[in-house]
Amino acid sequence: MKIDSVDKEILRMLQDDARISFKKIAEKIGVSEATIFVRVKKLRKNGVIKRFTAIVSPDLLGKNLTAFVLINTEPKNLEHVLDALSSMDDVYEVYDVTGAYYVIVKIRTENRKTLAEIIDKIGMIDGVTRTETAIVLKCVKEETRIKI
Repeated sequence: MKIDSVDKEILRMLQDDARISFKKIAEKIGVSEATIFVRVKKLRKNGVIKRFTAIVSPDLLGKNLTAFVLINTEPKNLEHVLDALSSMDDVYEVYDVTGAYYVIVKIRTENRKTLAEIIDKIGMIDGVTRTETAIVLKCVKEETRIKI
């Protein structure tokens, strides 16, 4: 799919405020509201826009601890491990990576006790051979927007 300057401007505005009206976008860009409707529909259909969502504060919802867990697996069990991790509560991101580890996961949870429980569950997944955990002390940058 070819993304032109109008699509890019629509995407920028939606990343800033997903609740902005098509009318307001159209006024700012200088095209019709119908054009915005058609463009957004096309962007969604082609997977450029995955979904519209609210970004909430984990800390204000009791998820005060963030950690990254690096995981080694037996290569033959990698898909099973990825599936198991993807279905776990408090595991918010799962990455199949290159390097010394096969998988990196991002966990958001209440405290060290619940983190320990999650790490224990990860260790019990068939095929997991080793984990290493890094607890986040301070988030310096966390960006959900893609630079367009």
